[in-house]
Formats: sequence, structure tokens, C-alpha cells
Amino acid sequence: MLWLLLPVLLLVYLLYRARRPKVRPWAGVWLWQRGRRRRFRPRLDPRLLLLLLAAALMVLALDDPPLGPSPMVFVVDASASMAAREGARTRLDLAKERLLPLLERAPEAVLVRAGETPQAFGPAPGVALRGRLLEMEAKNREARLEEAIALGRRLLRAPVVVATDGPAPPGVEGYVGVGTPQENLGIVAVAQGFLALGNSASRPLTARVEVAGEVREVRVPPRDFARLEGLPPSFSARLLSGGALDLDDEAAFGLRRLGVDYPPLPALERLFRLLGAAPGDEVRVRIGVPEGAPERPTLYLAPTGGPPTPVLLTAPHPLLEGVALLGEKLPLPPRPPVPWQALAEGEAGGILYFTDKGLYLPPLESVQERPFFPLLVYNFLRPYREARVGLLSPGETLLPTPEKSFLPQSPGGAGRFLALLAALVLLLEVLLFRPRGQPAPEG
Repeated sequence: MLWLLLPVLLLVYLLYRARRPKVRPWAGVWLWQRGRRRRFRPRLDPRLLLLLLAAALMVLALDDPPLGPSPMVFVVDASASMAAREGARTRLDLAKERLLPLLERAPEAVLVRAGETPQAFGPAPGVALRGRLLEMEAKNREARLEEAIALGRRLLRAPVVVATDGPAPPGVEGYVGVGTPQENLGIVAVAQGFLALGNSASRPLTARVEVAGEVREVRVPPRDFARLEGLPPSFSARLLSGGALDLDDEAAFGLRRLGVDYPPLPALERLFRLLGAAPGDEVRVRIGVPEGAPERPTLYLAPTGGPPTPVLLTAPHPLLEGVALLGEKLPLPPRPPVPWQALAEGEAGGILYFTDKGLYLPPLESVQERPFFPLLVYNFLRPYREARVGLLSPGETLLPTPEKSFLPQSPGGAGRFLALLAALVLLLEVLLFRPRGQPAPEG
């Protein structure tokens, strides 16, 4: 409504000038006015000023501005893509620049750093959180924005403003999108003998990768991935032609000796010596029926089993990579509770079970001589033996692009006070400039 301010003031001025009494050309008055025009001394008209002030207050009252800054929750994306360069600065630098004035004006605020684990500061006056904002760094593999928003809302019931280079999360009142499309190459995955590369550009790029002192080249399609194979089992790699993001230019892969805590049984000692494991507590082996999901990696061996049953069905799972189970006859172990799921089944039910960090097998004496047993245990231990170094986050390497920014709509509240003030100004104008000979209006 502020666009009405100038037209309304102009209209009031023109109406006021049109209704002023015309000066009669009496000789004395005419000579006096002519002398004033020659001296170019403009005369202030208090009545006109009061009318213009009242009109301006009425237009401002229609706009209903807020009484003052409101509390606010600020969520800042701290994922690695926010470290991408935008000229001489990073995306995170741009986000700080745009959020800082909003933060300093907020009478109360909560600042949340959205990384792999959200971290909150406040509630506190916004200016007190200025240092926390300026010291933030972007280096996490992901930003859990939904968790960060929920954390901020729990600490302060106020509008939420999210600064990120991705799309606006649903349900937020404000969004500050930072970043422009940039070309970037990065290492997004490593495994034994190979690595994968990602390309954020809209055109194919050639990646030059240095591995074990040798430079290799691979062409990466636009907004897609490519593999570089035939690498040593353990290696470190460096990308020579990265792009806007430096955090995904180096990576490494290796195998470490895993510590396993197992019962002192000859079959288990032979098995873990064969697999190169050492005594330790990183992975546990227990004889018994699982009571629930294990807190750390655990291999369970059933204490007893039913009659041998042929395996008729197996689930597609990395644990069964290279394992031939169909047709094997194994005893049915006691059924574990939820959340354990069947990995292999027979006519009477599940024979092998798995869950997150857990594998449950029939009794040891029924599997220790089977060819699949060492391979199955190797597949179970493999994720915990592999050591990976680097960002290795495809979503961050592809550099998301933002949407159009928007800020929370400030709640009004000052309109009623401005309207009252305009009425008082009009009343003052009536009292000071009422026509002579008429009584003053009764209060």
C-alpha cells in the first residue's frame, strides 16, 4: 500500500490549494504580495503540513507495518556443497552475508547448524549469536535440514528461515537460496580396485586422476557418473581437474585388520585366522538366539536347530554375494524377534536371518564344514574391514542449485496506532484552524 503515499499527498495538496480563498487585488495587499514574491521567501502553511501528515499516517496505517522485529529461527546448511566457490567467496559466505542483518535485528533467535548432526545455539538475542554464525564451516557429507528445522522449532516458537543451496524445505516461512550453476568434478565413491567420479556440469568433462603415481583419464557424462577400474586393492587418489569444490578432490581406500571377539572354539579360531582377523571387540560372535537388534556388529550362531531343511528361497542381499545356498540342507534355528528378517528360507520357515549390524546362522556344527560359511562370514565382516577416506557424497559433488528466495511475512500491529495518530492530527487541525465565529466542537 505504500505506493499510494505519493498520489494521496499530491491529491491533498491540490485540493487544499484549490479551496484557498483568492487574494483580492486591493492596492495595499497587491503591493505587499508583489514585494514578497520578489524576495522569494516561501511561507510555511501549518494547516497544509498537518493535513499532509494525517494523510501520510492513514496510508501507513493501511499498510499495517509491524511494531518491531520478531523472534526467528535460522537454519544454515553446513554440507560440503556450501563450500563451493562463487567467485572469490563460497556459498556459505553468501549465506552469512544475507542472514547477518536479519539475525542482528531479531530480539530473540535460535541458530541451527544443519550438518550430519544438527547443532543449535540459543535462544538468545540475535546479536549475541553473530559470532556463532560467522565461525560456521561447510564440510559435512549431508545436511539434515528436516531434523535441524524440528530442533529449532522445539527451542523457539517463531518463523523459520533456512539458508541452503538446495530447494526450499517444505513448511518453512523463509528461504535464502545461495549459489549458481557451477562446473565440478569429484570422487563420489571408492571400493577395492575402483573409484567413481561425478560431474555437475551440463556438458561432459574429462577427469584426470592421479593414482599410485600414475595419471589416468576418464570421460564423465553431464550430470552423471563414471567408473575408473583396474586400481590396486588399496590406493589413494587425487583429482587434478576438480572444479568449484575442493573437498571431493582426494580419496583413499584400504583394508584394515579387524578385531573380533569370539568364543574359543577351534572352528572359529581357524575361520578368523583365515580371514586375517585379530582379537578385539569391534565385531562380536555369540552363540545364542538374538533378543533384538544388536548395538554393534554381531554374528549369532543358534545353540540348537531342528531337522535339516533344504534352502528354497534367498533374498537379494550383499551378504549373499558369491554364496550358493539353494539346495543346501540346514537345520531351522529358533526364530528371532523383530526386526530380524529371513535371508534364506525353506518350506518350514527362515533358515538364515539378518538385520542392521547382525547375522544369525544355524548351529556352528551344521555350517562349519560348508563351503559357503567362510564366504558368508567374509561378506558380513567386509563393510567393517574397509576404510574409506574422502567426502564420497554424490549429492554434494553434483552441487545442487537453489530456488527463488523468500522471507517471512512480518505480522502487522502498528496500523491501529498510526490510524489513531492520524485522527489526533486531524482533530488538532480542526481545533487550530476552525472558521472564525463558529463554536468549537464539543468533546
